[in-house]
Amino acid sequence: MEKQFFWSRTKRTLRLVTEKKDGTIIRRTIGPTAIEVATLLLFLLVVAVICKFIYDSITIRDARKTIIEQTAALNDLTDENEALTVENSTLSNKVAVLSEAVSKKAEAEDVLSQETIENALPKGFPLSGSATMTEAEEGDPMLIFSASSGINVLTTGTGTVEVVDADEIYGTKIIIDHGNGYRSVYRNGGTALVKQGESLGKGYILFSIGKDNQELGYQIMLNEEYIDPMTMIEING
Repeated sequence: MEKQFFWSRTKRTLRLVTEKKDGTIIRRTIGPTAIEVATLLLFLLVVAVICKFIYDSITIRDARKTIIEQTAALNDLTDENEALTVENSTLSNKVAVLSEAVSKKAEAEDVLSQETIENALPKGFPLSGSATMTEAEEGDPMLIFSASSGINVLTTGTGTVEVVDADEIYGTKIIIDHGNGYRSVYRNGGTALVKQGESLGKGYILFSIGKDNQELGYQIMLNEEYIDPMTMIEING
């Protein structure tokens, strides 16, 4: 079977001639309308391909631009993250140093607080030198010291002068409030060397012992009750 195509330019038709093995000839004619439709479809297909190519080109260009911008942004974020990591490390070191400093300060304050509490307890010896000591036989618990001239009567702990007043037996009475429920009482015939309201440290001079005031009556109160001074007093030597 042979096929032959013939194109008629004048009529714009397409003839298809087919010869079979038995010699029969078959002629088919494609009219101008079908050719125009096919041409239009082909044109539309070419236009569609071109538009698709242009669209893909624009899309690829925009995608590349977006990738470049995202890459730049990622690099900026990476640099910023590295900078923040370094800054965080620096701040962590500073925090560690400050924490250590605060811890040391807290320890120092705790030690100081303990020393303050300890110093406020009336545990010291009430005289600057040696003296004979007896315990009062009657009345509230009291230690009676007899000292030589030149020796001073001292505060046995830090506190505030609460009372400076006359004493019926000894002449003058000084009461020190230690701020922890304790009060120390000093009875002597000398002139008081402190005034009411004064804040005193441990070992401050309250009286100076002379020939006329060699005896000291010493007492300790806890929560308004007299206690035995021997349970508190520290005697060295």
